[in-house]
Amino acid sequence: MNRFARLAVVLGLLGAVGCGKTESSTAPSKDPAKPNTPRKLSVKAPSSQTVTQDRADELTVSVDRDGFSVPVTIELKNLPKGVTVETKDLTIPADKNSLKVTIKAAPDAPAVVDHVVQVVGKAKGEADVPEVASDFKLTVKSK
Repeated sequence: MNRFARLAVVLGLLGAVGCGKTESSTAPSKDPAKPNTPRKLSVKAPSSQTVTQDRADELTVSVDRDGFSVPVTIELKNLPKGVTVETKDLTIPADKNSLKVTIKAAPDAPAVVDHVVQVVGKAKGEADVPEVASDFKLTVKSK
């Protein structure tokens, strides 16, 4: 196999396995010294996560902020039936770029494979920076 074919295979595998999916939103600059530099919020969730019935698991949500530094609130939407968020404070402080979120599956949570969950990030106090969402696949395993 030639060198370029190997590189294509490696890049394809990295894309398939993935380190998570990053999504971004932008808003116009508020900095008069940099009027053409938009403010940008990016949210990255894992590509997939598994939790077992009657157990908890942690996932890491990361954000990147360009052109502003305020806290970002996180919300998980479309969780499967019987799965809840155990983490009480879903705010990533202005001086941090990630948050560990604990989810828990109830003992009677239905087993599901690759249920699409949405991680939504919103910059506090930056109303004109649109919220941004990134999807990941959640599997609930039977005990």
